[in-house]
Amino acid sequence: MDLPGEKRHLAFKALPHELFSKEGRWYGYAVSSGEACELPDEHCRVLSQIPSTFTLFEDIHRHTADMIASRELIDVLQDLADTGFVKPFDKHTRPISSINIFLSTYCNLNCAYCYGGEGRSDSVPGGSYGMQQEQLSREMGRKAVDYLLKTSGTREGGSAGGINFFGGEPLMNMEVLEYIAEYSEEQSCKYGTPKPSLSITTNGLLVDEKFISLCKQHHIGVQISFDGTPEVQNTMRPTTGGLPSYPAVEKAIGLLGEHGIRIRIRATVSNCNTDLMQSIRHLESLGVYDVHFAVASGHDQERFALADHDFKALGSAFDDVGRYMTERTREGKPFVRCNNLLSAMAQLHRRNSKNFACGAGIGLASLSPDGSFHICHRFAGMDDFVIGHIDHGMDYRKRLKLIEQMHSDSHEECRECWAKELCGGECHYSNHEANQRISVPNRQMCDLHRSILKTAMAMAAEIRQHDEETYFRMIDNAM
Repeated sequence: MDLPGEKRHLAFKALPHELFSKEGRWYGYAVSSGEACELPDEHCRVLSQIPSTFTLFEDIHRHTADMIASRELIDVLQDLADTGFVKPFDKHTRPISSINIFLSTYCNLNCAYCYGGEGRSDSVPGGSYGMQQEQLSREMGRKAVDYLLKTSGTREGGSAGGINFFGGEPLMNMEVLEYIAEYSEEQSCKYGTPKPSLSITTNGLLVDEKFISLCKQHHIGVQISFDGTPEVQNTMRPTTGGLPSYPAVEKAIGLLGEHGIRIRIRATVSNCNTDLMQSIRHLESLGVYDVHFAVASGHDQERFALADHDFKALGSAFDDVGRYMTERTREGKPFVRCNNLLSAMAQLHRRNSKNFACGAGIGLASLSPDGSFHICHRFAGMDDFVIGHIDHGMDYRKRLKLIEQMHSDSHEECRECWAKELCGGECHYSNHEANQRISVPNRQMCDLHRSILKTAMAMAAEIRQHDEETYFRMIDNAM
């Protein structure tokens, strides 16, 4: 096959249609487009070989090679797509634009719910995801930057994409973090390309002046995993030695604040801290004004996972946070911005329609120390969700199959849901954890998501009615 790579890896599927012959001539009716037309024989022969699930061009060519050349085949497929007989698909061919790099699969905490450790299996060390515990090498970090810079010209606006440093605990590999930050700066200057944006998700225990200086120099965004009050933090996120972690994180937050670095907190919600306003008030006392709440996940359901009544309480807790944000807005006072609600408000305002819960496997992937790409960091260490390798390229067939399963149209439970195009089918890892399939949504998370959307709708209406300028500012600044 002599087609360029990007054409070879395109996918197509047949859409509902009817083919029939009259007096030796072929005609077709495409249901989705309403197109009724005469079709050349070769178009009919090709169409008869295309299944109703997305199939790679190279596989279609294998079944039609005896009747049509590859370059003519792509023209026929384009004709059939233009008239609504087939649907083309290219999301699985797009370069990754955002990489979660596992700087380290070691961790200095022993979180009860860690989905990369004890939350996955009692025998898995925290932050390792069942992989060999190791540090990312400088060479692998260089390859990640080179990949983003090399593919930047293929993205809209020439964006260089972004890198999020992850783990384990990424600050346990400070040397390579520094190297990647400096190398990305050097290479973007050298080739005149945009520099990848840099961010880090850290537990905060190793934050120091050196790290803060690096953040300032290279504009590294900082997110700290922190559960709020001392009681919850120390219970759910002790050190590997069983000691309290709260004092070190409190110190880190204060140090970052003194240096003017705005941070966002990622707070995990377990069955012992569904009172979100308690967390909000505590964060406010620490001078933190951005938080995203994420529901705990893990195999040990009895100790910390949320039951149905906990999810109901959590929905009410988001209502409380919504009222708090609305009242503070009306009073002109500062408040802790809950990203769950603000991002929902922004999505509703922009009328964004989603077919996927997130960009996993499409624009987003995680890079492990061994060079393998997984569809996202939460699936690290799971072979079924490896979509390629930084040295050998992407597995387009596997990537296509996974993306099809993640599309909300493949979720039978989503078809009649009013929030389908606002949700996109719910978190793929959450679905897999609950149902062992990424194409079957997690019922509890679906109920919570719909509740959050309703809270966001009510907030938006009240805030906009009271102060439209503040409303638009909140929408513009939503993450």
